[in-house]
Amino acid sequence: MKWEEREPDFQAVAHETRRLFNRASRHKLLVVLLTVIATFGAAFREYRRQRTYPATVVLSATEGEGVMDGVSHANDRLVDYVYYAVFTDRVLAELADRHDFRPDLKLKNPRLRIEQFRDFIDINIYKNEFTTPRYIGFPPRSAHIAIEFRHVDPDVSMTIARELGDLVITRDAENRRARLEADTATASQVVGMADAEVARFTRRIELAKADLETAERGEQGQLWVQLESDEKGLVEALARQKAAEDAKQTLDTRKNADTQSLELRFDRVDWGAPKVAVDKPWAIGRVALFSFLGLIPVVALGVGAFSRKVYDDQDVTRLGLRSLGHVRRVAQR
Repeated sequence: MKWEEREPDFQAVAHETRRLFNRASRHKLLVVLLTVIATFGAAFREYRRQRTYPATVVLSATEGEGVMDGVSHANDRLVDYVYYAVFTDRVLAELADRHDFRPDLKLKNPRLRIEQFRDFIDINIYKNEFTTPRYIGFPPRSAHIAIEFRHVDPDVSMTIARELGDLVITRDAENRRARLEADTATASQVVGMADAEVARFTRRIELAKADLETAERGEQGQLWVQLESDEKGLVEALARQKAAEDAKQTLDTRKNADTQSLELRFDRVDWGAPKVAVDKPWAIGRVALFSFLGLIPVVALGVGAFSRKVYDDQDVTRLGLRSLGHVRRVAQR
């Protein structure tokens, strides 16, 4: 006989289950009591459970027109930029103070407080077009950044998530202005150097012309060569001056309009909506009801299996004995 044939089939399992339920019926009070205790434990666990409600805002990160071809922003790079470069310790500490997050750790362990605050933040990158090359003539690439924050209060969770999204946009605007101001200052220096070069060549040409009027015939040839060289240098200096002025004017236009980012620009896509808080009494009652209904057959099977008493022929057979029948109890007179 194969081992598969010796294994009990579904009918044998159903028969054993009925036997255990019959044995448990002799201990109804115990079954109900144990089920109530287990139900109370499940309800108490639900009562002590601390729910957190996630709130999510979505931003778009779009590259600027002036970004060089081939610049790549992988998912990890974008996450690290937002997670560490924008959400710095100082920024998170200010948010934690503003929303009274773990005030007990503010003086005892401020570092742990910041790390716990950061643990409630989750950043997800999707629709990332930066992983593909950018071709000339195609629109700028972009990616979506979902920022999630979890808190025991859904309204606070939504508020902090939106503040985190605003921080990314504000930080990007500050960085963009700082870059434009630095580039504008550099462009101004280049224009100043070009103006000085033009003035130097102009002055040398004026001096050379004045010297030609008073120079002797033998010296005029050398002065003419110097004058032609300075005039050629002046033409080149004027071209450099014009290019520097155009570059500065372009930067001034960008700075005034603030419409161009040299790397990435962040904008709102979805500003989210707060979750509805769970009604705790209703949740506890629901857990208690389903726990009682679900546990009572399990408890009954356990009570029937661990009961040591013998109630019928099947119990005798399971002990390896042969049942000889029942002996009726005769009432004594």
